[in-house]
Amino acid sequence: MSRPDPPSNRRWLRGAAPHADAPRVICCPHSGGSATYFRSWQRSAPPDVAVLAVQYPGRHERLADPFAGSVREMADGLATEILRDSFAPVVLFGHSMGAAVAFETARRIRAAGVPLAALIVSSHTPPAVPVDSDLHTLPDEEMWRELAALGGTEPEILEMTDLREVYSPIVRADLTVSAEYVDPDCAGSLDVPVLALAGTRDAIAPADSMARWAEVTTAGWELRTYEGDHFHLQDHAEDILHTAYEMLSANDRVLAWRRG
Repeated sequence: MSRPDPPSNRRWLRGAAPHADAPRVICCPHSGGSATYFRSWQRSAPPDVAVLAVQYPGRHERLADPFAGSVREMADGLATEILRDSFAPVVLFGHSMGAAVAFETARRIRAAGVPLAALIVSSHTPPAVPVDSDLHTLPDEEMWRELAALGGTEPEILEMTDLREVYSPIVRADLTVSAEYVDPDCAGSLDVPVLALAGTRDAIAPADSMARWAEVTTAGWELRTYEGDHFHLQDHAEDILHTAYEMLSANDRVLAWRRG
């Protein structure tokens, strides 16, 4: 097996370099989000599982990188790095825009033969359904008010004008690629279980809008609701991670990989 890239050589993946054969949970953040959003998930990971978080271009240490022009462009870059990193088993998790990135990445790495155990998508309408949002077109102040109402935005960003000026182009770029993403031909793209998560008070992607995620896979799918709004995952991270670990442990493709 190939040795994973050390953290210094990675552009997309953040987290301690796992052993080459360590199963991985790879987490794709929401619009405007960064790899640091999943830092607590990484700290709580068991020693035999690597939790890696995705860093999109145009923020933090990738500030000099141009924003991605589409969800598919993000998936191309992320999938390339995953394939170079290791062919160990993977669960892909994505929240909000990250769900679309995770889905498109899943298509790519599965086609390349990576033992993908499952895809977990949170708070994003299915690929066949156009995103019904004009947030990316709003003036900055109005955009931030709407984002604050959704929850999940760091308080210091909302309170400090200078920080909002830094983050506004990042958030707007992500909201734009998210709003533009749609794939009417996504049916049967995957052959792995899909778990869709929704918050009971999510006005952006309510539970009844998530049903068509079933179409993307020829394997089983499940819809799970959590008490909360668009950022329900903040209060249910432990349960979500436990589910991801169970998927890594029980998947037939992963078990076959472990047998060699």
